[in-house]
Amino acid sequence: MHVGQLWRYPVKSFGGERLQSATIETDGLRGDHVWAVVDAESGAVASAKKFRRFGVLLTCGARLTDETDPRDPASLELTFPDGTVLQGDDNRVDAVLSDLTSHPVRLEARSRSYDAAPLHVVTSSSVNALDTGDPIGVAVRRFRPTIVVDTEGIDGFVENDWLGVQLELGDVVIEPNKRTDRCVMVTLDHQDVPARREMLRTVMSRNRVLTREGGKEAPCVGVYAQVSVPGAIHCGDPVARI
Repeated sequence: MHVGQLWRYPVKSFGGERLQSATIETDGLRGDHVWAVVDAESGAVASAKKFRRFGVLLTCGARLTDETDPRDPASLELTFPDGTVLQGDDNRVDAVLSDLTSHPVRLEARSRSYDAAPLHVVTSSSVNALDTGDPIGVAVRRFRPTIVVDTEGIDGFVENDWLGVQLELGDVVIEPNKRTDRCVMVTLDHQDVPARREMLRTVMSRNRVLTREGGKEAPCVGVYAQVSVPGAIHCGDPVARI
């Protein structure tokens, strides 16, 4: 097994950027989830899980042009569904986001905000086991992983068996702690990846398992993980259980 893809999502609920290498810090991949769209009325972080109001955020993209200071708005580049590209320090950003969501919002640099854990790992074998007919490069993006592990011919939902073990990825060591239960987000448009309204039912039929020992049963693809040993990670790095 080896690291097949690396993804960073500088803005929560936006599409991300594919990387060839990254720095894994104790609290996650450097520059990941350091920005968020915030409801201007309530101050709450906007999440695409509230898909009727904020699902459209998934059709936007974000990348860092310089990761020296990931919270520097000048280093944040945003791409909107109509092709408009703005830097994070452009005074039009909040208005464009508010128009897109039909709700007053603003872009803010924030402490990292994760739903469950700083890393999200998905294997190529799990995505292939769903048998959606999509190329792996398309199919994997619906699940928003930070790390994609190429399992090199191993079949099935490999990461189901990774809870309670550690994984070595090059110089980095991580510890999966929860299977990733899927929600309506996997059915929505993700930038140029089209919506698949049946995707949640497909996952339900292929891999309905306990999220963790003593947890609930749910449709799962991937695992959440904590960082045990931070360091540099590169596509092509070997992946091994230790």
